[in-house]
Amino acid sequence: MGKGGESVDADQPSTSGSGGNLLESARFAPFLSDNFNVAEFTSKVLGGSHTTALAQSEQLRDGVHQLESALSSEVVARNKELLHHVRRMLDAENAVRDVVLSVDSLQSAVRRIRAEVVGPYAQIKHKTQQLRNIHATVDILRHVIHRLKLAQKLRAQMAVPAAQLDLAKAAKLITDIRHVDAEVDLTGIEAVAADADFLESSRKFVQEQAEAALIEGVESLSQARVGSALQVIFNLDELQQAVASLLSRHLHDIEKALRNALDSRHLAAAAAGGGGTGAAAGSAAARGQAAPGAQDKMWQALRDVLDQIQSSTVAVWHLQRVVAKKRDPLSHVCFLDVLVAPGEPLLVSRFWADVVRAASDAFASVSRPGKGGFVRDSLTASYPRLASMIEAMFDRLSAETTIKGVLPAVGPPQLQQLLAATAPFQSAFCAGCLARMTDAVAAAFPGSGRQLPSATEVQKCIGLMHEELKAGSSSPQLAALMASTAAKALTLLAERAEYSAASGPELQQLSTSSTAAGADGAGPNASQLRNIALCSQLQETHRSLSTLLARLPPTAAPALGGALAALQATAVDAVAPIFRSLVEACEERLLRMHGWAAYHGTDGADGGDVTSTSPHVAEVAALLAEFRAEYLGRFVPPPSPAVASCVGSLVERVACRLLVFFVRHAALLRPLSQEGKLQVAKDLAELQAAVGQALHPLEQLGAPYRAVKAFRALLFTPSAGIASNPLLAELPPTVTLHHLFSRLPVAIQAPHERSGLTPVQYSLWLDSHTPEECVRSVAAALAAAPAAVLAEAAADAEAAEALTAMRRMCGGTGGTAVVTAAAP
Repeated sequence: MGKGGESVDADQPSTSGSGGNLLESARFAPFLSDNFNVAEFTSKVLGGSHTTALAQSEQLRDGVHQLESALSSEVVARNKELLHHVRRMLDAENAVRDVVLSVDSLQSAVRRIRAEVVGPYAQIKHKTQQLRNIHATVDILRHVIHRLKLAQKLRAQMAVPAAQLDLAKAAKLITDIRHVDAEVDLTGIEAVAADADFLESSRKFVQEQAEAALIEGVESLSQARVGSALQVIFNLDELQQAVASLLSRHLHDIEKALRNALDSRHLAAAAAGGGGTGAAAGSAAARGQAAPGAQDKMWQALRDVLDQIQSSTVAVWHLQRVVAKKRDPLSHVCFLDVLVAPGEPLLVSRFWADVVRAASDAFASVSRPGKGGFVRDSLTASYPRLASMIEAMFDRLSAETTIKGVLPAVGPPQLQQLLAATAPFQSAFCAGCLARMTDAVAAAFPGSGRQLPSATEVQKCIGLMHEELKAGSSSPQLAALMASTAAKALTLLAERAEYSAASGPELQQLSTSSTAAGADGAGPNASQLRNIALCSQLQETHRSLSTLLARLPPTAAPALGGALAALQATAVDAVAPIFRSLVEACEERLLRMHGWAAYHGTDGADGGDVTSTSPHVAEVAALLAEFRAEYLGRFVPPPSPAVASCVGSLVERVACRLLVFFVRHAALLRPLSQEGKLQVAKDLAELQAAVGQALHPLEQLGAPYRAVKAFRALLFTPSAGIASNPLLAELPPTVTLHHLFSRLPVAIQAPHERSGLTPVQYSLWLDSHTPEECVRSVAAALAAAPAAVLAEAAADAEAAEALTAMRRMCGGTGGTAVVTAAAP
């Protein structure tokens, strides 16, 4: 074989090889290809071999002979298998022949059946189509007849006089005819087409009559007329559209009226009367200037708008009241269920939300700079008038729609919504008020150490606040808003007053002729005089505004009341150190009672002489008298129970403290002789007189005064009668228990004696602990007493009764608390 070509004799196999080996030989491999091409193979073999074509043919014949030999051998080897397959093929052929015969028989039978059935089937198909057409014709005829009868009834109904026309029945007939037309297509039927114009004209007539009746019934608030009109509209199947149209009509009228009422050009032209003058007025309005009479026109137009809102809301409320009760007599469906789906707002709520939105848009448009002209300025400056008009309209609307058993049209939240629509002018007005009040406060109270404001400046500031608060007093809502604004100014005033107040140790220097500091001259120093004057000014501001607050609507009290309380606290804080020094000086003198021998009947004191007051009480009385002359007299006005004032509360607290302090420490005196009790009663009477004359009437002190009277009775009540004396119920249990220690042997220590506390320290402990804790400390002291001492006390009738009374009073305490010293 030549170079690059193929030789047909390559890898020549032996003739005895199996057929599988021959096929796998490279010699026969090209003949196994699916895309074998004889011409291409021949050209390739001849071109690549050096032998002749005859030789090549001989080789091919030899290969064919080998393949035939191999095939013959394979057939002989697989003879039984081939015969088996042949028998199976013969069986299959016979089965196929039988199937073919069966199919032929079946096809023949089908052809015979088809020939027999096709005729009846064609007849049945034809008859079915004929029957279907007949049914369709009958159905159309039935609908046409029914429609013609309905149209005939409608003609008869429409032919009666207008006064006897039953619109509801006519509407029902029109709707029934419309339903017939929707069920079947009756286009092209002359009898039906002949009624088209009549039906359309009848529908329009009934619809117009029903809508007119609905509008008239709503305006006249006639439930019967609204109900009949709604029934006609419901029968026309146009209830939702008619109600929506009615609400839109009312809303459109309100929006148009709002635009005209807030249009500065329109108002100026209306005030000027049109023509050239009207054009000039419109130009002035564009520059923000109000033409003569334009503001009156604006307020009148706003009043008309509010009246229209009221009447429209009442109309919608009346409509809602009717639809909530009205039911269709045939289907019994409630009209309100048709108009309002579950979870949706009612008609009035929906309409009110639209009104508020329209008002908000209109007022917001006018409030923009360069848009509102004089209208914006007028509404801002006279916002209280606008708020009063809105609230007055709302009150009328609420009163008109408040009927027993019917949901009212509006409530307080709706008023807040409508007022919120005017928020731009409300905010601007309040900002202006706050600026004016803060300027007045800053002018009167600069908040520095310079001279305090004069009475004229203070009155000017108070007068301005009065004017601003009175401006909003006509409207409860605005009154609350103005009170909140004034509260901010009062808070600023309190802060500035606090900065103006003097501070330092000079405030606590009490200079009277009865004090050590009085050697250089009695009376308040410069710092005290400054704070007294400042307190008087704040007190006058508080008094004046508190008086005004009583005449304002109740809605102003929460905001303004808190600011007035803060102002009062500032006034009290300015002079509190002075009163604190007075209390400390008085308490220091009253504490000397613990060393006064006359109470104990010892140290040679004349027990029978109880006509003179103890020195410490006399000093307190003199101190109080001088304090009233030198200090309280400088307040303007001086504190008096007849006139409520900031200082009056301080004076009352001082009076109560002195009485309680004296009773507390008088109860700690032990031993206390009979003459000592008389002296204590004498001193207590003198202290009461001094407190009542210099500070506050005793009868108005309440519980402290009743405790003083009860303590005087306790001094002379036997121990056995303490439980039965009703007067002693006014006395704190701790005072009674402490006094009863004076009736026991000295060996039974009182709580402070057990703890090693001085009377001053024990008094501080009592101030910081509850009465229950104090009673438990007494019970612990009794429990700690030695048994021998208790037996000695039981031998004395008075001591035994005192001990029994104390144990009875301590019986409910439980426990044995121990008194501990408190930090001084």
